[in-house]
Amino acid sequence: MQSYLKRISGPSAFGWALLLIAIVGLAAVLRLWQLGSLPPGLYRDEAFNGLDALRVLDGNGAIFFEANNGREPLYIYLTAAATALFGRSAASLRLAAALTGILTTWLTYKLAAVWFDRLTGLFAAFIWATTLWAVHLSRVGLRPILLVAALTLTFWLATLAYEKSTADKERNRFFYPQSSILWFVAGLAYGVAFYTYLAVRFTPLLLALIVVYLIWRDGRRRLWPGLVWFGLGTAVVITPLVIFYVQNFDLFLGRAGQVSIFNPVINGGDLWGALWRQTRQALGMFLWRGDSIVRHNSPGRPVFDWLLAVPFLLGLVWCVRHWRRAGAMILLLWTAVMLMPTILAEDTPHFLRVVGVLPAVLIFPAIGLAHIWRWERLPGWLRQGAVMALLAGSLFITARDYVNYGNDPETALMFEAAAVELAEDLQAEERGTAVYLDRWFWDEPSQKGWPAIPYLTDLDNVHFYRPETGLPPAAPGQPVSIYAWRFGDLSFVPGLMPVPGTVDVQTGPLARGDLETEAYPLYVRYQGTPGLPGSDSAANFGDVIRLEEAVLSFDGDDWLVDLTWAADTAVDPHLVAFVHLVGPEGMLAQSDVPPGGGNWLPDWWQPGQIVREERRFGGIRPYDPAQDLIRIGVYNAQTGQNLPLMDESGQEIGEFYILESRD
Repeated sequence: MQSYLKRISGPSAFGWALLLIAIVGLAAVLRLWQLGSLPPGLYRDEAFNGLDALRVLDGNGAIFFEANNGREPLYIYLTAAATALFGRSAASLRLAAALTGILTTWLTYKLAAVWFDRLTGLFAAFIWATTLWAVHLSRVGLRPILLVAALTLTFWLATLAYEKSTADKERNRFFYPQSSILWFVAGLAYGVAFYTYLAVRFTPLLLALIVVYLIWRDGRRRLWPGLVWFGLGTAVVITPLVIFYVQNFDLFLGRAGQVSIFNPVINGGDLWGALWRQTRQALGMFLWRGDSIVRHNSPGRPVFDWLLAVPFLLGLVWCVRHWRRAGAMILLLWTAVMLMPTILAEDTPHFLRVVGVLPAVLIFPAIGLAHIWRWERLPGWLRQGAVMALLAGSLFITARDYVNYGNDPETALMFEAAAVELAEDLQAEERGTAVYLDRWFWDEPSQKGWPAIPYLTDLDNVHFYRPETGLPPAAPGQPVSIYAWRFGDLSFVPGLMPVPGTVDVQTGPLARGDLETEAYPLYVRYQGTPGLPGSDSAANFGDVIRLEEAVLSFDGDDWLVDLTWAADTAVDPHLVAFVHLVGPEGMLAQSDVPPGGGNWLPDWWQPGQIVREERRFGGIRPYDPAQDLIRIGVYNAQTGQNLPLMDESGQEIGEFYILESRD
């Protein structure tokens, strides 16, 4: 290996430092900007980390957290610290990942510089800072990012120790501070890696192969007694976890057996065919097709964009050709071994299971860029300008793709943004409001609920509804908010609403589980306010149901029609209220659902109560009050007949009400 202290032509030491600081700053911007909202929502694996962090803050620590298929503890303890400092939020859950990603930028520079040179180190740091995979890993509250940092730190420290062993071996001592302490600290870092993520279990094989290679190349003396000190450092840290696994061997196996291709359910009875298919897909993730799981990646996007494809291949070919160089060979071994966690499991390529290849694979394009930068057959301005253009273009592609990824509705669904919105609504409830929540949203131990809600919500005035339990009624004159699972038992809703009073019915955002194909509103919010506004009805439909008020407004490009309904008795369950947006070119849009948005049941109507709902129309051209009409009416879906619009004397005057703009 080249010495880390070996200088190459280029900036002064101060200039190198400034360049590295700029790259680390860029990494910080890409990882901290809108951390709590990009990606939108909070996936349940993140939220489970938060719930365990709350238990840690309550004094219930553990060396291994058994919920949610079992998790190593380091990320949870870091999350507990962030939650204690900054409170419950998506940003607090993701802060440890973001800071680790920023730190790994510096560590990647150090590692690539000690294995190759400073220029390669800077390019590697920049690629880590700006590659979409690395950026995304740093913006989700999950533990795999810690493994990357721990392995990078381990290899860097071990390399420094290995180089210093050259001087120590001349002294023929078992202990010499300069190298022995470095070996021991490298072992400590490696031990910490076992508290990060499951894929670390493949690293003993990687280290064994590296040791065999180094013994073949340089002999045993440079590794002895360094490996002893390394092993002691590792043992100091890992022993408590080993004891736990010995006592709980079923947890050691954990989820691995469920997703392994050795499971006949996964390989379909064709192990070798599955192994070949998995290997092909894993190798293709770099340039052809990456992880298709929305939570892990912009679906199908490969690790490297097209601008870095050639530098990656150049660096890979160079390492293969120069495999006798330790840095090159270790990169190849690192990549090959740490691809195994995704090759040997379903859903290949899986960007969480294969995270152990980082940052090694990012050093390949850095090597390629360094060679282009120094290629003397081209003028300096051309080759160096080309490298800068490639890096700038790659940064632009990452930023564009990640913003598009964050704005994709599918991303919000997969990160369970609807649960976060429900939690935010609960937190925003005014004091003095009687709040009722279906217990189904809160029940997280069995994962049937939505763990983001109990993590983000810190309320002591919520009443939990279950069919088998009663509910305390609101006090006279007290506002009421009910958050109901629309597909569950809703019979308790009308009894809790104030009479006389106004009920606002709001449909929550869409949600969809991992194994579900159709999205659905996660909840319905019934907000009851005592008292009635004193105004005349806007329209009377067949003396059956009245339109008390209709208001047109706009939210960006969306048209919003707010409707307020009243009926003195239960209504026919086949009634449908329509809203038609009509322009000179014909029908622009329409909405046909029961009064109350379909969430106020036909037998709930009673005197002294009005119900508000909102109809939202997206993708409509700008409103023209001179030509556009909003038609509102009610019909019986069974007969197809409209309820007549009636005047104050009871005479029929039409079939629909026309809403006039207030602009």
